[in-house]
Amino acid sequence: MANLKEVVLHHLEHTFEKEGWQPSLAMSVDGLSSEQAAWRPSAERHSVWQIVRHITLWKRAVFEDWSGRKPDYREIERQDWQEAAGDETAWRSDAAALHAASKQVVEWAQGLGEEELSRPIGKERAPLAAHLIMMATHDSYHAGQIRCLRTIQGA
Repeated sequence: MANLKEVVLHHLEHTFEKEGWQPSLAMSVDGLSSEQAAWRPSAERHSVWQIVRHITLWKRAVFEDWSGRKPDYREIERQDWQEAAGDETAWRSDAAALHAASKQVVEWAQGLGEEELSRPIGKERAPLAAHLIMMATHDSYHAGQIRCLRTIQGA
């Protein structure tokens, strides 16, 4: 029977990197050009590029918080959902930053013990393991958005 750590790691890995029941976030982003990543179906909708930056921004902020370095959440919110566009190098850099932030969380989680994963954190005092699973679920939510945007574009 799997322990809590194995369940958390499996969920993190299969929502970001590996294909499970659905394409992972990494698979959803892979192969897009900067033009495809910057495309928006309408002015009030987000692009794939904005979604990638949003996930990276929040993943880094939450990881800092869990690591004991309190981020300035008002500043994070101010930076969130800004316009995103540029050349292939800029897009690849932002996609690589998403991969790096996700890898950092997984590697950190691999070093946690059952007691640490059971530690209550945050306002709702949920176990750290639950917060890690919520982060992975956030990846899946946005991977679905990205897949939809790709389909609309024919990408």
